[in-house]
Amino acid sequence: MSHSEKLIQMAKKQIEIEKENVKEVSETEKKIGYAAAKLFLHIIQMDSQKHADALEGMLEVLKGKPPSKNLWEHKLESYVDPIVVKKELERHMERESQMIKHVEEEIEETKDEGLRMLLEFIVEDERKHHKMLAAIIKRSY
Repeated sequence: MSHSEKLIQMAKKQIEIEKENVKEVSETEKKIGYAAAKLFLHIIQMDSQKHADALEGMLEVLKGKPPSKNLWEHKLESYVDPIVVKKELERHMERESQMIKHVEEEIEETKDEGLRMLLEFIVEDERKHHKMLAAIIKRSY
């Protein structure tokens, strides 16, 4: 079995697991009485859905004809003005930087442990988004 075939099998299994997690965490969230716990379970549910969606996109690329050597080589067919898109991506990056700064300031201010933990999760995601946008700009434009 080729690496690509193994990757396809892994992705299919992981999609099933992620979707089951979305369903089960959603049910558990309904039973929780603490606001912080509800918020964190909701975040987990959304992340599992996001993971399933990403894996499904990966499967589309892996099953493509002809298969791409890697994800960056898989080009979608559409016409866009690259200069406009690059500027939009740079604006998104700037907004991510602003969000990171704002949330980090709030983390320093808050004494509520639950709020601080939630804000730390948010700022981690914002940093990931910033890194993703930088990679997109570097690799695509």
